[in-house]
Amino acid sequence: MLDEDLPVIVIGAGLAGLAAALTLQEFGVPVKVLEASSCVGGRVQSDQINGYRFDRGFQLINTSYPELKRLDILKELDFRFAPRAVDVVLDRGVVRLGDPRTYFSSIFAQGAGSVCEKLCFVRYLFAKSLHDASLEEELLAAGCGTFYTRVLKPFLTGVFLADPSLIDAGTGRAIVKSFISGKPGLPVEGAGELSRVIAAKVHSIELGVQVNAIDKWILSTSQGDVKFKALIVATDQTTAAQLLDIDVIGEGSACTTWYHSTPEKIDCDAVLRVDGQGSDRLRGPVINSLAVSKLLPTSAPDGITLFSSTTLGHSSESEVRRHLALMWQIDTADWELVAKYDIKNALPLTPPGETTVHSQSVAPGIWRAGDYLSAPSQNGALVSGRLAALELINFLQEQRELKSHGDNPK
Repeated sequence: MLDEDLPVIVIGAGLAGLAAALTLQEFGVPVKVLEASSCVGGRVQSDQINGYRFDRGFQLINTSYPELKRLDILKELDFRFAPRAVDVVLDRGVVRLGDPRTYFSSIFAQGAGSVCEKLCFVRYLFAKSLHDASLEEELLAAGCGTFYTRVLKPFLTGVFLADPSLIDAGTGRAIVKSFISGKPGLPVEGAGELSRVIAAKVHSIELGVQVNAIDKWILSTSQGDVKFKALIVATDQTTAAQLLDIDVIGEGSACTTWYHSTPEKIDCDAVLRVDGQGSDRLRGPVINSLAVSKLLPTSAPDGITLFSSTTLGHSSESEVRRHLALMWQIDTADWELVAKYDIKNALPLTPPGETTVHSQSVAPGIWRAGDYLSAPSQNGALVSGRLAALELINFLQEQRELKSHGDNPK
């Protein structure tokens, strides 16, 4: 029977775990978060090293995400908005495409798709997705043609860290629309500031506590056994599967983020850059690159330009440097590699036709939460944690009612 003196435990202090803990607190449920590492945030963390600040993988925060609005924390972040545009590198030069209200001439930009193809993309945004279709299939069927191949495909590969042909059309469309209508950017102190601000609202977080096993209503941890009355496992899907003895593990994408610096004065701004040569003419491994210090000047020492670039799969630093020279149209021989992050579980994959759920009860009193159960985004992680907590609250209420009926039989 339910022991009211025991806490609810959340394993993992990433965005999903933090959202779950905050929701439980709002309903007056005592909750304790256990985190194996020495800091909160999961994949959304920033590191200060030798005068630089590096996010653990390139990421932008979309301030239009519903869950961020629900948390009402944006006013607590010193936020810098990124330009709502992308620079596409073509044989003939660099083409800037973006919100026509700011970059009206980009509608007529040559080499990155016709005006008709761009209008087809607009119509696509207001259509509905077909079951079992991929994001790539729907964009091509919509008539996006060259605009898809040279602009959308390289850009979306960076968004999902996977080829759009591997992404479910419905999931993909929702995230594409959020980018088009959203306002992305970063806090001045880096992406990790988002995690820090959310975590500051959670009453009880214990760092450096490794959970090794779950045995009925007891956790075996590196700090000893911990009893609980209900549990949310808000770790990555591999760790969750190990703890909960789940056989089927969904696929995830891996990526590498490379940080290069140079003291040279480079004529560029904070617009994301992709190589628009097309899937059949890729010139190197880099899927996107950003002069991040142009967006966040405090991310690098004075007089230094810091670049953040992302690759998928294995690539040598020389291959990356060569490709960056083509993309930025500048000699990169003297650029210094100041940091490199290999991220094994960067984002979950959502294959075509795969139906995802927001949260999942795996046993009485035990739930999972994470973006792999919702959508591959920060919003997906946050909503999954919140909904798992709401299901848990309903469970506790049901248990109390059962106990009340047992103590007062008719």
